[in-house]
Amino acid sequence: MNQDQKNKGTESSRRFLAMLLIVPLFMGSLTSYGYAWDQLQPSQLTGGSQIRKAFRAVVSTPRSWTVRVRSNGKEASLGAIVGSDGWILTKASQLQGKITCELSTAERFEAEIIGVDGKLDLALIKIDAHNLPTVRWRSASDPKVGQWLATPGLSMSPVSVGVLSVSRRSVKPAPGVLGVQIGDAEGGALVKSVLRESGAEQAGLKAGDVILNVAGVEIEDANALSSFVRKFLPGDRVLLKVLREKEELTAEVILTDPQMLIYDRLREMQKKMGGALSRRKTGFTEVFQHDAVLRPEDCGGVIVDLKGQAVGLNIARAGRTKSFAIPANHVIPMIEKLKLKKYAPYNPLKDTKEQTVSTGMSS
Repeated sequence: MNQDQKNKGTESSRRFLAMLLIVPLFMGSLTSYGYAWDQLQPSQLTGGSQIRKAFRAVVSTPRSWTVRVRSNGKEASLGAIVGSDGWILTKASQLQGKITCELSTAERFEAEIIGVDGKLDLALIKIDAHNLPTVRWRSASDPKVGQWLATPGLSMSPVSVGVLSVSRRSVKPAPGVLGVQIGDAEGGALVKSVLRESGAEQAGLKAGDVILNVAGVEIEDANALSSFVRKFLPGDRVLLKVLREKEELTAEVILTDPQMLIYDRLREMQKKMGGALSRRKTGFTEVFQHDAVLRPEDCGGVIVDLKGQAVGLNIARAGRTKSFAIPANHVIPMIEKLKLKKYAPYNPLKDTKEQTVSTGMSS
């Protein structure tokens, strides 16, 4: 391809992007609108960061409702402030260890997990703060397919922008897996090998270990282990009792999506083309799908329309350009239930099946 052809191709790409951006953007008030193509110079249409800057006015208020949630000092998720006295909603399966929250004002607070709903993968956490700005929901109607949506973060530009691609639907659950190849052993299930990048590998399981107990249930053999673990979802955490060279150990394992273990090429291709997917990305009763590219650590916060109203809560990155959000009218009723601790917080030390955030789910 010669230079003239390259220039023509670049110019065509710019015109195409400009056409995509001929949409009314919320520019400071509900009655004042502008057009993205008026706001950007042609040279700005070649970079994603420049395109996101066109949506700054859309997220100028929603970013104040948004927090960055960290687990043990590492980014875990985004969160949405749903109560002015420190109530924050986020994605449950991303949380473990010490939880902290950073506000758009750069203030940081330690957080406590108050309630968890495993079916929706939602967690309500609490910080010691007051007079916080709270989410402004749009729950009367869903956005339409093709409508622009933005995910606010803590910075002035949104984390990501995209369009609604599929209207609300259910997503069938996939069974969680430990990530081990197993056989029978006396009094349990023998770990023959540990799959790469699985929850079992992260938890330190080794070939030769014998799994004796999972989530408080005694394991008799390999079939019993497989049948029991299938009741849980990817992203759930279960506590294992393991026999290793005559010594009993405990390990907390985050269950893995079976597809991402079976298909090594798929996992590696996903990483190269678009980054990691969420551990828990299936088993939702109602979600709508959009094409904004999110990291798993950028789920858990709101997604807003062009008027800056929260139409849902991002709950999973499920593909290279496939992300799920729980609709607002499905999220709102959960807030008060979780405040009342109707759903118990996840506690891996309990000697019951409640050692998972999705107790009772089956595949």
